[in-house]
Amino acid sequence: MKIEDIPAELLEEVKNNLFVTWSDDDPQINIIILKSMNYLQSKVTQLLTIEDFSGYDIEHTLLIERCRYDWNNALNEFEKNFASEILAFIQKYALKDWKENGEADG
Repeated sequence: MKIEDIPAELLEEVKNNLFVTWSDDDPQINIIILKSMNYLQSKVTQLLTIEDFSGYDIEHTLLIERCRYDWNNALNEFEKNFASEILAFIQKYALKDWKENGEADG
């Protein structure tokens, strides 16, 4: 994923969650979004796309919240506070992978 791939709607949603009404920090917020996407990607083996972060499910929630923690210089607290959500996210993709690849015969 690249910064230029981040939709303007996602940037605005993150800014709203951060209570940022100005655009001076847009480049920095885009970097935070990209870092958060890369962090979530590192937790699963399947390739995530921008579309995976656009719905209102676990991927979206974790992305928005991790951006908030990063913005507030509190990333050290993110994994502790969202441990169950991160586990649910990992399990979702593990189950998806298992369903797509199936069990070995025998």
